[in-house]
Amino acid sequence: MRFLGVIVVALLLAAGTAGAAMQDTYDLPEPYVGLEKAYLKEFPELQGLMDVMVNTIAGQMKDPVQDILHIRVCSALAYRMANELKLPRKERLLSVGTDLLHDISKQDKKALLIDPAVFMQSAEMVATLRTAGFLKESKRFWTDEKLLKSSAVGGNLALIHHVTGALQAGQILKKSGFAQTDIHIVQAAILGHSTGYWYFRDMVDTAAGAKDAWLSVFPEPAGDIALFAHDADLISQFVPESVVPDGSKWRNIAKQRWGAKNKQEEGHVVYYVFFRLFEEAKTSPGKEMAREKWDTIRPELIKLMGLSVNDDPVKKLGIPAAFRK
Repeated sequence: MRFLGVIVVALLLAAGTAGAAMQDTYDLPEPYVGLEKAYLKEFPELQGLMDVMVNTIAGQMKDPVQDILHIRVCSALAYRMANELKLPRKERLLSVGTDLLHDISKQDKKALLIDPAVFMQSAEMVATLRTAGFLKESKRFWTDEKLLKSSAVGGNLALIHHVTGALQAGQILKKSGFAQTDIHIVQAAILGHSTGYWYFRDMVDTAAGAKDAWLSVFPEPAGDIALFAHDADLISQFVPESVVPDGSKWRNIAKQRWGAKNKQEEGHVVYYVFFRLFEEAKTSPGKEMAREKWDTIRPELIKLMGLSVNDDPVKKLGIPAAFRK
């Protein structure tokens, strides 16, 4: 199975003929669109990656709007964080490029580790990155092949898209003319972007029947670019419009994934999820942005629960049933 190579070539060719601003089809609010315009002006070579991303996600989904906007928000946040820390040009470019590609296989139903060819390519990528000096902080990563190949983990895109995404990103970057050293940096950063989702870690531990089994599936982010990818993915979830209103993304997830049955339960579940997500930010600008968004979201979720602004929902209502051990 050739997996992604032919697809990548086709997408790159499509991107080259489809116009320079296909992302404009999808409305992006401020401040993110301003940040996006700024980084595309500074790094015009990233427009090609933007085009490939938009084409890829649009080809994977009937309604790709939210996923494309999520990736663009992440890329804008990574650019902001890299600028705040005054990183050199190359590192700022790679920070944005990483986030443009970090979810490139998240909706690709063929990009699963239960496919022997995909697993083999992924294992070779991990070995190459280790040889190149990456993943030093993640000694247990990729040590449990049985778990990685299991249907509960290797067959779940939510739990392994960071692996197959890094694989596909490497192919895209190679076709785009990026240096191999830069490709390795981006791949390692994509591999580390998922550790902020505590409930994914719990899902892996449950599947394995063992505490900290997730360490074989999710490597820790190491270095500025990987940390930006981690925090941008996290902070992008804190957009109030996707958390608070009736019918919003996260209230729907509370119902569909975690069994919330009414408005109060939706507020309770979302509050608990985001309370724990808030604590996961790793960089100083990431923590600042998470605090800013949390201070906006928290009072609205407390209203949904029918509590007073100074109440502690966990003390008042306990841990939501879906998350009790």
